Amino acid sequence: MTFVTLLLDILASLITASLGILSILCATKILLFSSAVDFLGSALGVALQLLVGTLLLLVALHFVFLVYRWRSVAARFSQEGEWGKIELSPYALKEFISGILRQEVGIDHFRVRLEHMEEGIAISVRTALSPQEKVSEVGRRIQETLARRVVERTGVEVKQVSVLVRSIRPHEEERPEEGEGSDANVNER
Repeated sequence: MTFVTLLLDILASLITASLGILSILCATKILLFSSAVDFLGSALGVALQLLVGTLLLLVALHFVFLVYRWRSVAARFSQEGEWGKIELSPYALKEFISGILRQEVGIDHFRVRLEHMEEGIAISVRTALSPQEKVSEVGRRIQETLARRVVERTGVEVKQVSVLVRSIRPHEEERPEEGEGSDANVNER
């Protein structure tokens, strides 16, 4: 935990506790709401409101950062190595899969989507084929090649490989699909 994180956590706790105490004091009529309004209208009260507002904004930004960091860490594929954790970003894995599809399977127009599964990943490939290619043969080749190569090279267990052929058309008429290649989505389960 960094010093800034610790400081923001302490500030969040103090502000929350202070607002809780003020609410209790006002509700039990120990602190009259009218006297609190009078104080908040003074120069010191306005300065205190600005300080508390600024601190609340900092605390909110801190929590947004924590959520962002949690999402980016959760999206990674990780495993324990002999000397510590080994992590693989979704982007790196999609780039690797794209290279396999281009070089080993021989398809150029595709979209890859990764999805976290329990103890592994699911890979979805959307592609376009030419009329000369056999859909079942190309689909099986994609599945077998990705399942074997991803585990061999990255250590990430492949639980499922889905292939969707979006169109069958001659190569000269093909237009690149939106998100061609490694541009893809990563979803978590």
